[in-house]
Amino acid sequence: MPLPELDIFEKLRGLPTPVVEIRRKVLVEVAKMISAGKPSSWVEAIPYQIIDRHTPTYRDSVFHERAVVRERVRLAFGCDLKEFGAHQPIIDEMAPAMVSKKVISEPLVDVLKVGCERCPEKSYKVSNGCLGCIAHPCVPVCPVKAVSIIDGRSFIDQGLCIKCGKCAQVCPYNAILYRERPCAAACGVDAIHSDAEGFAEIDHQKCVSCGLCIVSCPFGAIAEKSELVQISIALKEAAEGGPPVWAELAPSVVGQFGKDAGPEAIFAAIRALGFAGVAEVAYGADIAIKEEGERLAALVKAEADAKADPSGKAEQNAFVGTSCCPAWSLMVRKLYPQLSANVAESYTPMVETALKIKRTVPAARVVFIGPCVSKKLECFNPEVAKTVDFVMTYEELAALFIARDVAPESFKDAPSLCEASAAGRSYPVAGNVSLVIEAECKRVLAAETDAGHAALAGVDIPKQNADTLEDCRALLKKLQSGLIQPRPLLVEGMACPYGCVGGPGTLAPLARARSEVTAFAKKAERKEP
Repeated sequence: MPLPELDIFEKLRGLPTPVVEIRRKVLVEVAKMISAGKPSSWVEAIPYQIIDRHTPTYRDSVFHERAVVRERVRLAFGCDLKEFGAHQPIIDEMAPAMVSKKVISEPLVDVLKVGCERCPEKSYKVSNGCLGCIAHPCVPVCPVKAVSIIDGRSFIDQGLCIKCGKCAQVCPYNAILYRERPCAAACGVDAIHSDAEGFAEIDHQKCVSCGLCIVSCPFGAIAEKSELVQISIALKEAAEGGPPVWAELAPSVVGQFGKDAGPEAIFAAIRALGFAGVAEVAYGADIAIKEEGERLAALVKAEADAKADPSGKAEQNAFVGTSCCPAWSLMVRKLYPQLSANVAESYTPMVETALKIKRTVPAARVVFIGPCVSKKLECFNPEVAKTVDFVMTYEELAALFIARDVAPESFKDAPSLCEASAAGRSYPVAGNVSLVIEAECKRVLAAETDAGHAALAGVDIPKQNADTLEDCRALLKKLQSGLIQPRPLLVEGMACPYGCVGGPGTLAPLARARSEVTAFAKKAERKEP
């Protein structure tokens, strides 16, 4: 039996491909440049350090390869792309970016058209696997007569084809292949299309910066802006007596730096980079659990009151939507604005944890470190920007470790962590958020002094969850149409496969990351917030 086909979100993840190698080399060289105190003109040397050969390896020429690297260097400094007629020397922009304040702006995620290979859009094509069978069921099953037999083999007229896929379904040899641009396949909000020349293009009005197109493009032609330079400079200033820099680390970090680097060792390694302290974002998840649990309890009581009172009427389409994933929240606001009021308005765990740090150390600069690209977009919100100064992915953190020669696995005697509960630490895995909020809701109901409401402690609370934006959209469409019965009172949405453990900034294979987070949560001293 053939192996089951992986979906687009898993095909390139956790593999040491040349795309990953180049992406990470750029980040490492940029981090080394800042750590060594090199002038802004040094950026011109980076493409030659990474592409140091005279013959091409990945593309048609070394000049093409270096052109792609140049654009990646721009993004690594947090600057806009400069391509196709707008190109200019890198050094013209780099000096203003070498500061300890936020410089990135929208668009956050974009296509490096110099690296785009203009992949074909959705289509079905007959492969060499066609044996020209006598039955040729692909012909009669086609509703628009786009399939015919030419020279004894099946042929699909692309001008007639409506891409229904019926021919591929009935082919006994699986010889009819479905092709789709990988970045578009990974985009759950239909934000990627082709421009007039066939290059991929992102509609930034639709894009929610989930970043999954970045890790799905096999040519490495999509990337996001980084704050690695600004964070590195902030750390240098802190070492010279400037404002301290604190890190807040998402619970999905476990397993990201190998089996010999546990979460305690990673915390210690981050401090070795010059961070004044490290906080668990799972602490903020605990706060979100309590707030959203209370909100859900209020909704459950309102529903019960409406059923008990014959004259009462329950609010239509009312539910509590989780708030921890900014890409999911933004998608709801953009595509289903009539349902957006249901998404919890509480701060995300990132912000709650940053608020705790700022209360303790008001002058601190706070860096969120996690798996998420859309967290960078979240920080464009002025209220969020007051508490979270920068965002860095695990991939960017790994580059900083390499540049500074810090090995997380070498920290063997790091103290254990005890800031958060098992519930908060379980947040990165899809499905767990709704489970722990439901449990908190039932605790709130059980504690009610009203005997009638206390009886609700054992009530069944309908809930639904979805991960990947495509599945989230399908769920919201059903909710809006009333197709889900009983109507869920709690709805969890996650943009990434398996939840935050499948974020584009992760390093580990998705299934392994999920199991590592589950094991880490079980080690918590407290089970509940």
